[in-house]
Amino acid sequence: MRHMSRAGSSALAAVLAACAFVPASLLAQPGGVAAACNIDPNSPKELAIVSLKFQQARAGTNPEQRKLALMSAMKELETKPERFAKNPAGFNYVLSQVLSVWALEPGIGFMPTRGALGLSTNPTEPYDIVAHLDTSFSVISTALPPCATEVGQLRQNDAWLALTRRALDASNTQQLDSADFYAMRSLRLSNVSPYPHYVLGNVANARGDKKAAVGHWKAVIKVAGTDTTYRDLRNSSTYYIGMTQLESAAALKGAEQQTAARDAAASFKELLLVNPEGADTPNIMNSMADAMRLAGDSLQITTIYAPLIASPDKYNDFSLTMGGVIATRANKTDDARQLFEAAVRYNPASRDALRNLAATYYAKEDFKKMFDPAARLVAIDPNNFEGWMLFAYGAQGLALGTKVPAEKRAWTDSLVKYRTIADGLPAKVDVASFQRASASSTLVLSVEQAAAKPGTYSVTAEFLDKAGNVIGTDTKSVGPIEKGKKADVTLKATVPGVYGYRYKALK
Repeated sequence: MRHMSRAGSSALAAVLAACAFVPASLLAQPGGVAAACNIDPNSPKELAIVSLKFQQARAGTNPEQRKLALMSAMKELETKPERFAKNPAGFNYVLSQVLSVWALEPGIGFMPTRGALGLSTNPTEPYDIVAHLDTSFSVISTALPPCATEVGQLRQNDAWLALTRRALDASNTQQLDSADFYAMRSLRLSNVSPYPHYVLGNVANARGDKKAAVGHWKAVIKVAGTDTTYRDLRNSSTYYIGMTQLESAAALKGAEQQTAARDAAASFKELLLVNPEGADTPNIMNSMADAMRLAGDSLQITTIYAPLIASPDKYNDFSLTMGGVIATRANKTDDARQLFEAAVRYNPASRDALRNLAATYYAKEDFKKMFDPAARLVAIDPNNFEGWMLFAYGAQGLALGTKVPAEKRAWTDSLVKYRTIADGLPAKVDVASFQRASASSTLVLSVEQAAAKPGTYSVTAEFLDKAGNVIGTDTKSVGPIEKGKKADVTLKATVPGVYGYRYKALK
């Protein structure tokens, strides 16, 4: 399963500017805030003094002075809380503000000792800042129910943000215990954000607790709702759910397997509906087809690629090619042909589409049509054994299909010719991977030595735009490679607009 938790980090960064850590209105009006929510941080006068100390501490640039001011504020709030009993909302509002700043002070953290905060009683006892913040917010909500919206905003303060960031960072570096700890603390402060659930889902998955992982990913989807800010987070979670359901289905039998597989197919279908053409579309389509087969719904597989046949211009060559592969596996050869042809129209340098199109013509016994895609294939992939053998298969089909002796001899000669070329390749090349992105592309070729003597090769790849023009080149050496052994070579182009590639024949 592909790891996607960095989507959570990038999504979090995208909303930082929009996060209202402290509603400005809470301190904007003496004696109260908005008409519906009247939190008074200035009554009694002792609380007003503490509020002033806090504002001074928050605005201070000298770390030592800031700590002294925070210590003084904490001492006033914690040593004689009975003075503020008549204004629990105001008291807890000021306390929450002080604690939010304390949590981010260097050397303090979320579980300091009481003495580190300036409290003289039980100075070595731990002070759980997150728990106290949670309590303060709950007291405000209970004392002033109209302040629910403002309290929700207060919960997503700087301390919450720090916890959430640490959870995501720990998840990305596979520090599972830390990710779990910080995500749970983040949730205690605010349960209206999808980030902690996303981290907890990834942690549970890494620990093998699939049921818990799915529960948290479902929570991500529910909490994220339709907010476009969380689109990638929501899509990642839906994908994870589908893959987990598919893995579970593969291990089940009978009706249980069918139910789990249908759930997986529904998850993948949802992804395709909200993001019909994306970088992951081919993988999602393939997984959905696997789920339908496990569910016993093979007749429904055509619905996966039906939109591509109906509107091929809306999809790229990767999606169209995958649609053709799915149709081939479903024994829908005519559908596969249409999709592979559409893929080649979209990108004439699509190696996979060309190869599959030639193979589909072979399956349809339309042998003469094989030669055009085969010729275009070997022009970009000249050391591919199977590419040259496509000519041989086509010639063989034509030889077997004619009763004219001269034609039979001619096609038999062609069969021998192309088989000889394929067998005579000094090195066989297979494309291990081709990844094209908006600003760069990477081609990995797997080179197998076919000749008896070890070979060393200078491999040059030309990267092509949609019209077939060369817009980037890269050359790397690979070898020596002994007969029957393989070695990979990676070639890159740091230019936008790459659609395909070709490499120069290895001789």
